[in-house]
Amino acid sequence: MVCPYFAMCGLVLAGSAQPLSRAPFMECKGTEVIKRSTWENVHILVDKWPDIDLPHSRVIRKVLWAITHNQMLEQHAEDCGFALLVILLVALRAIDYDDGAEGARSAYLYLTQSLLPKLEPHFEAAALDGWKPDLTDLRIYPFLMGLRQHDCHGTMLKIYVYKLPELTRGVLHCHHGQWGIEALIPHWLRQGSCLTTNHEEADYFFVPWHTWCDRIVHKMNQSRREVSAVYIDLMKRKQELLPHWTKNEGHDHVFIFSDQGMNFFPEWRDYIPHSMFVVTEALTPRCGPSCFNAWKDFTVPGHTDYFRYRRMAMFNLPTDQRTLLLNFHGRHPGLNDLYKNNYVRGNIIRVFDGLEGVSVGGFTDDYFERMGASHFCLVPMGTSSWTNHLYEAFHAGCIPVILSDGFKVPFESFLDWPSFSVKWPMTDVSKNLHKFLLDTPLWLLRKMKAAVDAHACWFDWHQVSEPAQACSPYLGILRELERKKPAMPRTSGPFWQHEEKL
Repeated sequence: MVCPYFAMCGLVLAGSAQPLSRAPFMECKGTEVIKRSTWENVHILVDKWPDIDLPHSRVIRKVLWAITHNQMLEQHAEDCGFALLVILLVALRAIDYDDGAEGARSAYLYLTQSLLPKLEPHFEAAALDGWKPDLTDLRIYPFLMGLRQHDCHGTMLKIYVYKLPELTRGVLHCHHGQWGIEALIPHWLRQGSCLTTNHEEADYFFVPWHTWCDRIVHKMNQSRREVSAVYIDLMKRKQELLPHWTKNEGHDHVFIFSDQGMNFFPEWRDYIPHSMFVVTEALTPRCGPSCFNAWKDFTVPGHTDYFRYRRMAMFNLPTDQRTLLLNFHGRHPGLNDLYKNNYVRGNIIRVFDGLEGVSVGGFTDDYFERMGASHFCLVPMGTSSWTNHLYEAFHAGCIPVILSDGFKVPFESFLDWPSFSVKWPMTDVSKNLHKFLLDTPLWLLRKMKAAVDAHACWFDWHQVSEPAQACSPYLGILRELERKKPAMPRTSGPFWQHEEKL
């Protein structure tokens, strides 16, 4: 038997051969390929499937392979269809990363068009037996599977996305975490009407690489040199891999760097000094202001996983039902050595802990509830100037109070940040801040809360399945590209000749 989940490998199972249930698609007697005990182990994953990581997904992928290799998909669907559903949900991530997008789409379409219609009439019985998974997170899968086309919000821009398959594997896996923008942005562009394969008409050339995802999968965390080496190799082979670089000496080429990404390619000044950078933070540690040029670069929101985002949104209470003035829960000097010199977070705990109507401290199981019950969410700097706490505040409908002087917020050129947030000097985390927030009149709390909710869509990367959107981070990116296009330097290329001979 293939152990379907690492944590279950030592699990002692009951020896009885009685079926788990006699309801349709839930007898789970087992077959000569998949034993009954495997079905029982899969049962543990029903509520966990959206957050299963790649190594565990690969283990479940082996169970699915055993079924498909023996051409017994329908037989196992009849025996334990709800377990097969969970296996497919968990295995999709590994299929996409290891076998490619076509294989993942095939499995997804079987799941949604063949298996689910058979199971849906029996959802009520499955819920009673604990076999019905929450399928809410499937909402974003049509986009992640490359099945959702869009009109790029009507932009006139034409964007070329390089095909670099070895650097862009597994969108379904690599979109997770705050670094997911490196996968999501080029993936969104590939499905839009603004995509072009004609380099002559392209306004911009995006150079994709799932940098952070590849570092984690290939265990590259120990050395920045390994990441830098990939970029250097890419640029040394630009004639082969980036053949349109010379069109404008790289000015029109766009690189996406997530959390502290510039630190992992310190040689950027030698290879891509004139290219455009899309970043989550403008002030990168050990790199400084010189790494960000407001004339060509711009910041975008960090990414929050959908299953986390929607849980925050569940607890977004109206202003009149919020019982806390402010909250902050996360890493601080008393919990983590990386934050031992972070005086901003340290002062939050020192000044506000124990005050009435205040909730501050380390991690807590009801974090989302506390955010949704707070008028203000403190957003202190992390290990660098930026932090994803800012965008989590919007998902919870909480007015953000930014305590990071170097935090350059995204889309500042067209969003009125003072109308829905507060930016306070991080050197003054004191009772002055508490009094300022406490003195905010109710009418202004309501107004700012309404503005937070109205602007939250600019920071929500998961609206991709809607047919029309008033705002989204993708629209924000297009606006920034449109705004910067007229100022982009244009060159004649490395060589030129007379077009007509006299």
